[in-house]
Amino acid sequence: MTAFSGIYSSMTGLFGFSTALDVVSDNISNLNTPGFKSNESLFRDLGSATGGTADQSFEQAIGQGTYVSGQVRNFAEGQIQATGNPDNLAIDGSGFFVETLNGQQLYTRAGQFKFDTDGHLVDSVTGARVQAIDSSGKLSDLMVDQIQTSHAVPTTQVKFSGTLSTGQTDASNNPTFTLNSIKVVDASGTSQTLTATFTLDKSNTTAGTTIWDVTVTDANGETLTTGQQNQIRFDGTQEAQPGFDTLDIILPTANQQSSFVTLDFSDAISNSSGTTSTLAVESADGTPEGALTGITFDTNGIVQLAFSNGKTETGPQVALAAFSNPAALVESGNSTFAIPRGSDLTPTLGHSGDDGFGTLQAGSLELANVDLGQEFANIIVLQRGYQGSSQVLNVASQMLDTLYNALSNR
Repeated sequence: MTAFSGIYSSMTGLFGFSTALDVVSDNISNLNTPGFKSNESLFRDLGSATGGTADQSFEQAIGQGTYVSGQVRNFAEGQIQATGNPDNLAIDGSGFFVETLNGQQLYTRAGQFKFDTDGHLVDSVTGARVQAIDSSGKLSDLMVDQIQTSHAVPTTQVKFSGTLSTGQTDASNNPTFTLNSIKVVDASGTSQTLTATFTLDKSNTTAGTTIWDVTVTDANGETLTTGQQNQIRFDGTQEAQPGFDTLDIILPTANQQSSFVTLDFSDAISNSSGTTSTLAVESADGTPEGALTGITFDTNGIVQLAFSNGKTETGPQVALAAFSNPAALVESGNSTFAIPRGSDLTPTLGHSGDDGFGTLQAGSLELANVDLGQEFANIIVLQRGYQGSSQVLNVASQMLDTLYNALSNR
């Protein structure tokens, strides 16, 4: 063992601690990078110069120093933080989001997503397209461009409730009542407002029966066809008589389409003592065409679509991937990972809530899993190690100087 060996050994320490400091620096610099996974340096000894044999004495097996053989990535889950952005997604548990970029399949825990102008869910930084999974396990780009509108459903029934009072009269002292703002949807998906006028049939001579003539008009004042039956009748108990408790009208549209709408008065009564009618629309089916107004994700990663007509629909489901050995993945930058070329590593595909997968939290992001306190402790250790190696190098240099001086004075 010579002073030269000490110099070389201390130099390996300087290089090793410097490399490890680079790893710590990378960890700390990515403290605010969503989905980032920290790394740990792998120090190994270089062994002795003679290679180490079974019959070698301890004195002969002096080591040559250290080296950093690489780094190991920590795939522990980072803290999940709410962002308020409904397009952001975080995985609470195991799994990776699946993305495609330039024909390559990538995996990430960073859920900073957005919908682009074509309706694709993409990575906000790289533009990589997030993948959806169908019931057969097939992957495809997650997109909502085909679900921008909710189709209209024409009205088929309007149900009324309340009272028609014979004591409520018009200026001519005729018992009458007009109900405005009856909202319906025609066959073209357009909303129309109808008006129904109820006039007591004074010519009725049937004892115990109250008959109201009904005229239904559209917004233009046009009377809508009701066929031969344009009356509703109530018995002596003031309840609507079966067979005379509905009216069918034909609802035309501007494009010459038409649909039938049933006006149902089975829940209405005719009050002979009151002076105010309270008849009103109880319910009406049918919905107009609606525009997409909001997109959210549920805990299963299924797209939830809200429309201006009040309807909601479900869309594609976010795909997740799991690996038996995620440490075998290689880093691709932008908090993404890829399967190494030639590797037989295969992902297990599924979705949120499946066995082996975590659940999704919408409006949240997974933060970096960097432990800042641990990194500061590592810095102190690396700094002391670097200082120690520097001191060894300095002492070895002084020893060589002493040797040279002694030899030069012979």
